[in-house]
Amino acid sequence: MKKAAFSILIFLLSTIYFSALAGSSPAEIVLASQEWANATNKDGTGLYWDIFRAVYEPVGIKTKFIIRSYKGSVSLVRKNQADAAVGIHPEKIQGALSSRYPFVKDYVLVLFKKTKLYQWNGQETLEDKKVGWIKGYSFDEYLEVPVIKREFAKRENILRRLDKDQIDFYMDTRNDVESVLNKGIIDVTRYTVETVLELERYLLFANNIKGKELKKIFDDRFPDLVKSGEIEKLLAKWNW
Repeated sequence: MKKAAFSILIFLLSTIYFSALAGSSPAEIVLASQEWANATNKDGTGLYWDIFRAVYEPVGIKTKFIIRSYKGSVSLVRKNQADAAVGIHPEKIQGALSSRYPFVKDYVLVLFKKTKLYQWNGQETLEDKKVGWIKGYSFDEYLEVPVIKREFAKRENILRRLDKDQIDFYMDTRNDVESVLNKGIIDVTRYTVETVLELERYLLFANNIKGKELKKIFDDRFPDLVKSGEIEKLLAKWNW
């Protein structure tokens, strides 16, 4: 009789324990991203960071940020060393837990000398040309034409190579292009820009229990923030 009562007690305690775990929300979300100017700054400022804070912190989930390359961010999530990778297009990652909605649309530009090109024909113009971008950005995964990619550690170096005609185009996100051009490295009057890609940015969550819960919270709360005008305010704040 005592043995039966003890077994029932253990069963009830186990049920209460696992029910509490199932009903509890994560205390923290670790987000991994490459650095984009005014979006995912190293100091924790930027549009994307503000959006994620608006989604998670009001429900008691702290946000923590890790700066890595595009591929490095995905790798951290796959190894369960980060909860979500930022700015990933779901079609490029197999078996991923992607957010239901993109949290923003980003524009990728190409910069080139006016004397180098007489007519812009979209991506076809880049075919078999030397295109420079920041190492780890993987823009070639989104292009529909082959290019001769040249990867660099610093944007300033890309501009110098472009100015010396050692590459044909410099490709980067809009904010990053604007940021580096403001440094006065080249005479901007000799150059022009064109939009080459429009990328919808998603969150890629770890395929585990915590990742599924964090994805559900994002998918539930983000549309409400859009409807309330909160996301629009953040876009205006960062002049997006």
